Amino acid sequence: MRTLLVFGACLLCACGGDSRPGGDGAPASMDSGVGRDGAPPPLPDGAPAPDGAPGDAGPPPPELRFCQLGCGSVADCATASPAFDADNYACEDGACRYTGCVDDGECRATFMDDRYVCRDPGTGTRSCVQGCASAADCGTGTPAFDADNYACEGGLCFYTGCRTDAECEATFMSSAYGCFAVEPPATPLPVPTAERNCVRRCASPPDCDSGSPAFDADNYACEGGSCRYLGCNDDGECAASLMRSDAVCR
Repeated sequence: MRTLLVFGACLLCACGGDSRPGGDGAPASMDSGVGRDGAPPPLPDGAPAPDGAPGDAGPPPPELRFCQLGCGSVADCATASPAFDADNYACEDGACRYTGCVDDGECRATFMDDRYVCRDPGTGTRSCVQGCASAADCGTGTPAFDADNYACEGGLCFYTGCRTDAECEATFMSSAYGCFAVEPPATPLPVPTAERNCVRRCASPPDCDSGSPAFDADNYACEGGSCRYLGCNDDGECAASLMRSDAVCR
């Protein structure tokens, strides 16, 4: 599934500084593109088990936990931006959950750009998405996010992924990044994913450490030479990383 250029909820997590800034008026922690931790693809259904028995996918992996704002009511989740105020959130299990934009007007006011519209990109949640007439309308001018990394389909920008290691190295100004055939990091947002993404390289989890408590070595696995985020461990990590006493790990 290809990634729409979606501006989702106030996602208070990051991967070692791998994010790009969001549009004007969006929460500061927003990422306007895709995340950069890769998870390996699952085994194909029906693959034989090692002993020759029919394949069994087994139990699903545990659900990842992420740093999010804590809340007692939706008022605790609201920002001053129209697409991220109280009517765009639910307060569930003491944490803010983004429920989506309401209309095009919210998105245009939030990002101060009439190209933005409120659409469901096939995830079940309406999000602020950049509209387009061609892929040239989608590019940001950085090597891994310019016109040749997007498709314009149905009037919406879809991120098709990075193309080369050089694109990622130039975009993040570091040889530590490569273009891997892995998904971006799982998040609490319903955002579709591209097949190839810029991901930090690693030989072991310490290579993934960003120096922030919720994003240090014990929050990552190194798989196939790339970092995969495992989630936060506890509320304390999130409070320290986000410098907010109301941050929680959910």
